[in-house]
Amino acid sequence: MCTMEILMPKSINDAHIGDAFNYLFRIILRMEESDDEDFVWNFKNTSFVTPFFILPLMLYRDKCGKNVSCINMSDSIRTYLDAINFYHVIMADEIVDFHGYMEAYSNKKYIPIICFPSCKPKDDIKNNILSVAENIMVRQLGIEGEIRKALSYMLAETIDNITEHSDCDKGYIFAQYYPTKKYIDICIADNGISILGSYIKAKKDGITNDVEALKNAGTGVSTKNLPEAENRGYGITTCKNMLSKGLKGKYFLLSGQAFHSMTEYETVYVGLPDNIKWDGTIVALRIPYSENSNFNFYKYIG
Repeated sequence: MCTMEILMPKSINDAHIGDAFNYLFRIILRMEESDDEDFVWNFKNTSFVTPFFILPLMLYRDKCGKNVSCINMSDSIRTYLDAINFYHVIMADEIVDFHGYMEAYSNKKYIPIICFPSCKPKDDIKNNILSVAENIMVRQLGIEGEIRKALSYMLAETIDNITEHSDCDKGYIFAQYYPTKKYIDICIADNGISILGSYIKAKKDGITNDVEALKNAGTGVSTKNLPEAENRGYGITTCKNMLSKGLKGKYFLLSGQAFHSMTEYETVYVGLPDNIKWDGTIVALRIPYSENSNFNFYKYIG
């Protein structure tokens, strides 16, 4: 067997969230279709990366079972990937003083890749970890009022939903904000059973593929047979509407062999080819954080 070299993208077009995933799947396809066990990711042309590309790329690297090395990084890319813990992910529940650890990021433009527990017995630990991360984001962005309420709500709903259906014990979050463009990109992911897998496990009738699963999840049909579950399902709908229609942001959800995107102007559900699949779920949120006098948080909650 030889070593296969894969050229990383020059830059990700951050105007289109889907571009990050197009590049990601090209890399995954080349690796999955190869019999090689050793791979080199060549970053010689790479000048710009985003959370929507880097977090899934890291998760795939760690779960693919192949040997991956990185070469020819510029100093800026190497420094950035090291700073966000691309090489060594933070296990947040293993850090004794996580609050103190995160204080070092209060003057940064990013929240590093954080691994948090997603199983029910550790709900309190998870909530404490994410509360600390959220407070750092709020201080970084300098937001308050309606925008802060929206950020808090969307983080809580997205993370609770992704952890409730994942059937795995870990979730991941990574965020980067762009002060000149006035938005923050937040990527939340798991390596679980996917939304379709969760519906199948709950014995929900009539949901037989990933596109149907995303449509049902996006319209309030919960993956759980619990008294409070339907309210949780509608939380996804509220989150999407608040982000896309209220804040004019962008929402992207990838699970199994389908993705769903929503902006102010369009709502899209797309099934992926048979040879492309993500084992788990990824949510990408692009949240504008400029003060918006027309945005009313309670309009969407009510």
